[in-house]
Amino acid sequence: MTNIPLPPPKHLQHGAPAVPAGPFGGKHAARIRAIASSSQLPTERARADAIVMTAWLTTTQRARYAPSLRAEGRGEDFVEHLADERRVVLEEGADPHADELDSASRAERTARQLPLRILETLLALGALAFFAVAALRTEYGAGMSRDALPAGLVPLLVGTGLCLIAAAVVGAVATRRRDSLLLDWAVSRPGQLGRGLPLRRPLQGGSVGPALLRGVGPAVLVASGIIAICVGAAILLITLLSDADSDATTLALWLLGGGVLALLLAVIAVQLRGRRLEQIVRRARAAEWFGAQGAELDAEQDPDLLDDTGLAES
Repeated sequence: MTNIPLPPPKHLQHGAPAVPAGPFGGKHAARIRAIASSSQLPTERARADAIVMTAWLTTTQRARYAPSLRAEGRGEDFVEHLADERRVVLEEGADPHADELDSASRAERTARQLPLRILETLLALGALAFFAVAALRTEYGAGMSRDALPAGLVPLLVGTGLCLIAAAVVGAVATRRRDSLLLDWAVSRPGQLGRGLPLRRPLQGGSVGPALLRGVGPAVLVASGIIAICVGAAILLITLLSDADSDATTLALWLLGGGVLALLLAVIAVQLRGRRLEQIVRRARAAEWFGAQGAELDAEQDPDLLDDTGLAES
């Protein structure tokens, strides 16, 4: 009898979790792709998910979920028991819960953080308005006064930066509060962390404020650093050739130092962004849902298909 290779287990057929789009490069890209496409054994995957989820939960949330795991003792017990719960789901599948999707949908509606999202959008629009006015003043004021900056340009640029930073802070707070509320919902249901979170929008969802700051911030730092280094080097060269006063030399040294600092901050920002993306991928895998994939959602989109398969009767 010919040996026919068995298909891969169910837990290896799930696709990689969605990650924010954008150009990835270097070792962070390789690590993120490795995490997203890894095919670990159930035991290894379950332990990795349990470690990530345990670190993600707060102390209060772990204390609320510990009784369902029978792990009221040390943190190591919580990790081990949560890993066992996750492994059972990976190997045998999750038991159906009739109210799971409805309860998750209600929790998502409660955790939307709409006021903070509106404030974040207004701040982002304010930053865009400041920048647009600054660009117009630079364009139309260049011919009037070539030796000086257009009037009010510096306050407009400062306003742009402050609005952008404020939008990023508000967006990060809104995302953190939403995630915390949804994790509170998960720990209130025994076995839910092992099954995953059946959310229409994933945790750590993208937000306009933090996305703008992460995208624009390193570019602005690099541009500012290069300009400061070039200007400082030019001033220093002029002072050395013309024996100018020491004030110009001091200014040149400050510009050179500030430019180098800006470049270092840009490198640090890129590294932190890479680590953040890696954390998002790991958390997305730890919260991946292993319930009845798409049965209830497909019922809303194509009821006739479910009638043919008999799933609509439930």
